[in-house]
Amino acid sequence: MEKKQLNARMYPKVYKDLGIDLSKLGCVMLDVNGEGIPKLPAKYEDDLYFSMNPDLFWIAGLVADKTPHVTLLYGLMQEAGEIKDKIFEVLDDWELRSVRVKGIAFFDSNMADEEYYCIIAEIDITPDLMEGHQRLQLLPHIDTFPEYKAHITLCYVRKDEEVKNRIIAFYRSLIGKRLPVEGLNFGGNKP
Repeated sequence: MEKKQLNARMYPKVYKDLGIDLSKLGCVMLDVNGEGIPKLPAKYEDDLYFSMNPDLFWIAGLVADKTPHVTLLYGLMQEAGEIKDKIFEVLDDWELRSVRVKGIAFFDSNMADEEYYCIIAEIDITPDLMEGHQRLQLLPHIDTFPEYKAHITLCYVRKDEEVKNRIIAFYRSLIGKRLPVEGLNFGGNKP
């Protein structure tokens, strides 16, 4: 049996005692051109999952129809928009033109009261992509997941094995595709 990946949500009391809300940390993302991502047919709409918790606004069904992105770093102690100048400074002379999809996979929900699978396009972690991630780690942050798993979130689906497998199969045509990077996205912890 595969060991569950360590993550900060396993220690809610630690962060509560420190006055840190893990859902409100800053994020820097790379927006990618989503023209190559197939559109999920309407017949799958009932399979999508939407969180009822407004603090988890990003858990919102079909994500790939919005601007798809690869998270470069999540966990900044400030909203990225508030420290853009520092982000630009550590990313000075760094550039990434495209990312390549290496597989379609899923993340299991790490929240007991949110029953979903997060369907993702796994991204090749090239030396250039890893360099951008490591440069951002020079800024004050919390590694909410110690291992960097570059990915594009495609959608959230209700926790059902058949649904998960059907949606993963639908997106398999993405494997091997290169998606052009369009620029930085400073996220935000509000919808």
